[in-house]
Amino acid sequence: MDLLSILDGTPEPPIVDLHLEQVNNSGEYNLPTPMFEFQKELTDQIVSLHYPDILKYCETNDTTELIVKSLEICVDNCMLVATHPYLLIQHYMPKNLGIRDIPAKLAETSGKFNVLKDLINVIISNSVSNLQKNVGIVMKNDSRVFDLVEALILGCSGPKSIQRYVGNNVKKESSRGGKNSKDSKQTTIHLIPHDGMVTKNESEFKSAKFNALIVLDGYVDTDSAFFKGLRTQNRRGEESVLIRLIPVNTIEHCLLHYKDFKDSDSYLYKLISCIVCMRDQIGNLQPDLFPIYNQNLTYLSHTFFDHVFRRDLRSFPVWPLPELPNIPKFSATDVERSLLTEVVYHYTPYDSNETANETSPKKKSYYETKRLQSEYVSNPLKNDYNALSGIHNHDQLWAKTEKDRSILSHKLILQLNTGYLSLSKVEEEYNAYTEYNKPERQQKIGRRTDEIKSTLSKILDDIDHSEQRIQIAEKKTLKRNEEVKSLEESTKEAKEKLSNFIEENNIEKDSAKGRFIANQLKIWDLQNEVKGLASKIQTKREERDYMAKEVSNCVESIKTSEAQTKQTQESITELKRSLASAEEQERLAKGAFKKQKLSINASYEKLQKENEALRTKMTKYLKFLRETSHLKKRKGRGLTPSLR
Repeated sequence: MDLLSILDGTPEPPIVDLHLEQVNNSGEYNLPTPMFEFQKELTDQIVSLHYPDILKYCETNDTTELIVKSLEICVDNCMLVATHPYLLIQHYMPKNLGIRDIPAKLAETSGKFNVLKDLINVIISNSVSNLQKNVGIVMKNDSRVFDLVEALILGCSGPKSIQRYVGNNVKKESSRGGKNSKDSKQTTIHLIPHDGMVTKNESEFKSAKFNALIVLDGYVDTDSAFFKGLRTQNRRGEESVLIRLIPVNTIEHCLLHYKDFKDSDSYLYKLISCIVCMRDQIGNLQPDLFPIYNQNLTYLSHTFFDHVFRRDLRSFPVWPLPELPNIPKFSATDVERSLLTEVVYHYTPYDSNETANETSPKKKSYYETKRLQSEYVSNPLKNDYNALSGIHNHDQLWAKTEKDRSILSHKLILQLNTGYLSLSKVEEEYNAYTEYNKPERQQKIGRRTDEIKSTLSKILDDIDHSEQRIQIAEKKTLKRNEEVKSLEESTKEAKEKLSNFIEENNIEKDSAKGRFIANQLKIWDLQNEVKGLASKIQTKREERDYMAKEVSNCVESIKTSEAQTKQTQESITELKRSLASAEEQERLAKGAFKKQKLSINASYEKLQKENEALRTKMTKYLKFLRETSHLKKRKGRGLTPSLR
């Protein structure tokens, strides 16, 4: 043993006096838990996966169902990682949780499980009371969570038994410890679902009296009727101690901080903004708490649990640790700035609590030095006008990129990808043309091509012929229209000449010639009027003939209707007559039936009387025969014929 190296080592820091701003003796306590590096990295990856939806929701307040569902999935995944990474990454889940090394592995992978293990060890080792202790761990109703917690508790030292109310036990002997052990100081740990849906051992569950309840995750509603009944179960109205395991600055911390805003519209925004903006601070404990956690929470044994497990004290103990820090409010600008800032975590899935709390010198990253000042290579504002407008040639673009060959940016990768895609497209086109122009394919499609060409030429000839005929018809139509217009103009001019004939030839109106011309013009006008009146008269005659024909048709239809009506009335009269005769026949038939019925009844009664008389006679005869049976002589038998 090298004593010099031990003595020269760094001394363990002492537990300093915690200056509590306020005293908490309400019975509800929050125990902060750290987050290991693997959990922090997973949280940052979850935020990166939902980056577009988060940015769209926070900047534009887009509340469509798809966006809200994506953000709810983000919140659920962060809660699973805060409890244990194996709940999200299922292929890391051990196949056999009963192996000896599993509890240590579970504690090394999750800060909450590490604190839960230390807390259970402190509770089991507390010897202030000789009576049995009952501790309930309330968690999400998921068999995987129950399996992990039970496997973790199996690795805790000291007399204990595990009572599980959902699913099967990881080890059969874990549930038999309380029955087989006679140690009165043993601790019974109850694994309880958050919704109270107990599937087995219901009688043991109802008879349990809990000294303390530990809330494992944020799915547990401590204000529900089930949980309130759980705290006062078999305790005569007194409530048991409640301890929440809250990872600092995580989604569970935000849920606890904003539990009074569940019904508000900005509830989801508050949660998402806290997840994004505080993901570089999750699981960071206060420096004053490091010695307490390094000593596996043994500090709580005499300062807190001695008071809890004493039966003579009815009041709640004072919580010896400081309260959780407040959650600040974040704006959309803070969310966008945080999304642009890269959070670097080292992939160490089995970090211990000591390595998680080690302080490392801060060094400005590439994003802090370049990206926030918009000096990174792929900033579009650093490009030239051609690149910004989208109108550029490839020569200038590649000429510019050759200057920065030492820097591999997203822009170069995208350009390389685009070049490969265009090259593959050109190769496909070239191969298609080459395949099409092969002699074998050309021979197969040559005959069909000739047929198509000949058919196409015929169709084109027909189209040309039709177009020529259409053009000729259009020319004829135009010519006829022009002739009609010229005739109309000549007719109009002739009419004007006739009307102005007297004035143009200086003929006096009172002279015989003037009167003749005027009368002739009037005759022509009257002839036109007569023609018009004659056509109107002809039209009126045609209308009169049509109306007369219609009137005659109406008269004939009236006569036909009257004849049909008369015939119908006659048929009705005939039917009434036949109906009356039928009723008379029915009446006569009923009378005859009644008479026949009466006669049959009379004959029936007569026959009944005769039957009775015959019965009486028969009875007398039989009686007489019975009375005179002894007076009859018995006839003797004859001789038996002899056998021959």
